Amino acid sequence: MIIVDSNTWANFFNGASNPYVQRLDLALREEEDLAVVPIIITEVLQGFRTDSGFERARRVLLALPLIQPTVGCHVRAAHLFRSLRQKGITVRGAVDCIIAQTCLDVDAELLSPDADFERIALHTPLRLWGEVSESVD
Repeated sequence: MIIVDSNTWANFFNGASNPYVQRLDLALREEEDLAVVPIIITEVLQGFRTDSGFERARRVLLALPLIQPTVGCHVRAAHLFRSLRQKGITVRGAVDCIIAQTCLDVDAELLSPDADFERIALHTPLRLWGEVSESVD
């Protein structure tokens, strides 16, 4: 299963061309096992300025299977944030930890170029599309 982060979805809906958008486009065309987390839906949809863009994205996102993080996932995400902070690693916010922990909980690969996720992946079993340079744990 692949979970796509909001920045890749935003680039996709804005017509950007980069390896992450190309991978998402391929996954959609080949009907690969994609899923979405509710907070990602919020992050993507809040960025639209037009109603038509909002509605198009809403239809695409809501057609995907939904992975609903449990309360336990949220607790593990807080633990993840704290453990990274204790190692001197800064993650910009709780949302990235919730997304990463959700991926860990359901063994999903994350499609995102976000550096926060790369830092998380260096210290956890989080699977990112593409390469992470090296593990420090």
